[in-house]
Amino acid sequence: MTHLHIFALNEPVAVSHTNLTRQQGLTPDLPPLAAWLGVDSLDTDEIELFPIKDLSDMALSDYINLAFAPEDPIPSAIVTRLDALDGAVLLVPEDGLATPPNPGPQATLIASLPLARADNTASLPKASTTPMPNPAAPRHEVGPPIALYALIGMAILAAIIVFVGWR
Repeated sequence: MTHLHIFALNEPVAVSHTNLTRQQGLTPDLPPLAAWLGVDSLDTDEIELFPIKDLSDMALSDYINLAFAPEDPIPSAIVTRLDALDGAVLLVPEDGLATPPNPGPQATLIASLPLARADNTASLPKASTTPMPNPAAPRHEVGPPIALYALIGMAILAAIIVFVGWR
C-alpha cells in the first residue's frame, strides 16, 4: 500500500507545481524540497506544491479526495487540520520518495493517508483462441435502379413520338 504524505510548508512559497502546471508545460524554479524533507532525492513529477489560496473556495481535504482518492475517508480530525492550513502545501505520494521523509523545520508532516491502488492479483480464465464464427451477411435482393426505369420510360416516349410523327 502506498501513502500520500501531506506537508505544510513553513517557508513562503508562491510557485505552483501540480499535474495541471506540468500539463501546461510550466516549469517553475522549485525550492530545495528534497532537503526540506530530509531525503536524498524527490521525484518532482509525482508531487504537488501550491499555495492553498490557489484552491479558492475549495477545501484542501476536498481537493485531496478528488485528486488522490484516499483508500478510506479522511478522519475528521485530519480534515480539520487540513482545512485550517494556510500558506503552501506539499503533497508527496510515496512513489515520489526513495526513502522515508525526515522533514526539517521548513516542512511539517500533517498526515500520511493510504491511497487506493488497483488490485491486479485476480486469477482470470484464459481467453479462447478459437475464432468466433462470422455469419454471412444477409443478402438483400436489389431491383434495378430507378434510373433504368426512367431510361425505359424515355425510350417508350421517344418511340411513341416517332410513331405518331410518321403518320
